Amino acid sequence: MLKVNAVVRKYKLSKYFEAFTGVIGLTVINLIFFRTDPGFINVSPHPYWLVVILTAARYGFSAGAFSGLLTAMMYLGFASLTVPDLSLVDFKSLSMWGKPALFFIVGVVIGEMKELSIKEYADLSEERDAYKDAFNKIKTKFDVLSEAKQEIDTRIISQENTLGTLYEAAQGLRTLTQESIFPAVLEILRDFMSVEDCSVYLLEGDEFKLNTAIRHSKSILPDTLPYTEGLMGIAAGEKRAISIKDVATTDMAPSGIIISAPILADNQKHVVGVLNVEKMPFLKFNSDSVRVAGLVADWCGSSIENATMFKDTKDKLIADEMIDAYTYDYFKRRLREEFIRSRRYELDLSLILLEFPSMENASDEGREEVLMAFSLILKNQIREIDILFMNNKPGSFFLVLPTTPPVGARVVVKNILSAFRALSMMAFESDESLVEIKAGVSGYSKDMEEPMEMVTAVEEDVVSVLFAE
Repeated sequence: MLKVNAVVRKYKLSKYFEAFTGVIGLTVINLIFFRTDPGFINVSPHPYWLVVILTAARYGFSAGAFSGLLTAMMYLGFASLTVPDLSLVDFKSLSMWGKPALFFIVGVVIGEMKELSIKEYADLSEERDAYKDAFNKIKTKFDVLSEAKQEIDTRIISQENTLGTLYEAAQGLRTLTQESIFPAVLEILRDFMSVEDCSVYLLEGDEFKLNTAIRHSKSILPDTLPYTEGLMGIAAGEKRAISIKDVATTDMAPSGIIISAPILADNQKHVVGVLNVEKMPFLKFNSDSVRVAGLVADWCGSSIENATMFKDTKDKLIADEMIDAYTYDYFKRRLREEFIRSRRYELDLSLILLEFPSMENASDEGREEVLMAFSLILKNQIREIDILFMNNKPGSFFLVLPTTPPVGARVVVKNILSAFRALSMMAFESDESLVEIKAGVSGYSKDMEEPMEMVTAVEEDVVSVLFAE
């Protein structure tokens, strides 16, 4: 602070020093080189104008007034010396006072103009600094918000990836036998929620009976519990996942249960059991963990239902064993299940329509060749959880892609068409009409009320005939 004040004080004094030095310098030059004309009285324009104009133009009003007054006094002094017998009339004449007065007036005027410029510059600088401070504050807030947005986006992406990976893991339950479903479900809870203790109780009559459990602690679970009591009773009664936070007292949670989710079957209409979480890390116990437990319990119910009916329904559901395509009736039922699941848990869902217009009139041999090529390509291009269905007209197929947005589905279509085009160049040179393909894509959106809206959308999206050439 002292250094700043010293600099300001030095700046204020320098204008007077420069004006005084300039006048002294001109006087020295005058006395050394122009002795015959003291004070440059007969020189026009007068050299003192350099001091007056430059000082006033640089420092403003006070410097202009000081330099004008100083030069006027110096001029009057030299003028009085050059007149030997200076009378009162000569002293009052315009020739005596005219130029000194002009020095002072011009110094004041130019100084005032500079002063206005300095004030305007100072005001603009102050305004600029104010805008700069405001900008820095806004930039700081923007940076904070950007970091917060990035953190939120990272969490959202992480949650979406977790749900997508969880969904794919749960879809693997569809291929398991009923005896191995419950241990696999508990393993999913342990892997995705870091659950330490969890269990599955199945409903038998009017009570829950322990079926499977994973225990890391020494606590012992009761073999049976009444259907209407505790956290399991609330979860079964309301048919939704419940946590200890949702009940008034800990008496509602026997055996230390903190999350209980109903296992529903028969299109999620009937309770067949409950999935319980007894122990997990405190920091991971939140609304998301309750949601995931409900999601896993939901898939567990579907897996039980599928495993029970698998042997009896497989032959009835498969419409074309060559490409493992399911029937159109099963497509409508399965699409509804995936549609409801996507709406409940806010998951992506896409539907692809693939058509071979010429297959309807193709020979059996030509049809088999196309389907074999089609089957080979699909095995390399789609995931295990993606399901192929027959449409209700020949040569038309639906492909259901869970946890896949429409953008990703269009990439799948592009890859299928590219692979089919490459294969068709070698295999179908004799009859290119067999490999004509139509393709369309639709995706689930929140404004859809019925799953058949996706079918209507995909039929409207079908692109004009694409050739695998």
